[in-house]
Amino acid sequence: MGTSHRHTPTVKGEPNWGKASAALTGLVGDVEESDDLEQNPPEDKTPTQVEKRQNQLGKRITRNYHTSVRNLVKASGGRHKVSSGGSRALGHGGIVVINNFISAIREIVSNGLATWLQQRGINSLEGKSCQDIIDFLRQYIESGVAGLDSTAANESIESVMDRLDELVGDNVDEIEDKFDAVLNGEDIKDIIDQFFGMYIYVHLSQNFEEKLEYEKGSIAMKNAMNEVKEQILDDIRVGRTGRDVRTVDWSKPEGKAFIQAEFERILFILQGNED
Repeated sequence: MGTSHRHTPTVKGEPNWGKASAALTGLVGDVEESDDLEQNPPEDKTPTQVEKRQNQLGKRITRNYHTSVRNLVKASGGRHKVSSGGSRALGHGGIVVINNFISAIREIVSNGLATWLQQRGINSLEGKSCQDIIDFLRQYIESGVAGLDSTAANESIESVMDRLDELVGDNVDEIEDKFDAVLNGEDIKDIIDQFFGMYIYVHLSQNFEEKLEYEKGSIAMKNAMNEVKEQILDDIRVGRTGRDVRTVDWSKPEGKAFIQAEFERILFILQGNED
């Protein structure tokens, strides 16, 4: 992933932004060395020595990725400001887009798909596939947002919509029941967690990929950022705790409060469990 256009990072020049950038630069070098050890084990090192070095590099990669997230969040106003949507540099777009997604699903479950579509100019379900409906929902959620933070949020919702497509299946007659099952089951927490994980990853990509590519080359940059993405998503999966999402009433303010609390919990994990 990453952006296809040049831009000025929203927090560039802030001291913590420089620390985040330096951490990712170090991470790229560590990933390069780790990949080289795996593909071309040195003849003058024993397997035990290679394994020890790989373990050292793995810890450094994790530490540098946590440092980059921690300082990006600091540069954007801190964990609470980011998770509450109060930072336009990071957080606001993510909160808006994931709330738009859940609100749309909730309205469809409450009022019916046909009614929801009619209110938005589509008067008939005839000839519509599940994919057509998912695509329209995607366009609706992504419309009307602008700026780099919202661009990151829209990139991140793409993976969520792909997941929703898998959960819904191909039967249009069952789509309302499938949406209901998603909204009122545990899948909605997986979706929220995946969204925020990708959202942080895309922000790192937007802010630092261009610099890393210039300094380290395209292949090294892509390999390192793929490692970062995998670690982000793995850390969120391993760190699953918090309130039982099945008790949340999405029609009340507690729905938005749950999203903010979940985002703050995820940020804490991705910062290495420290501020």
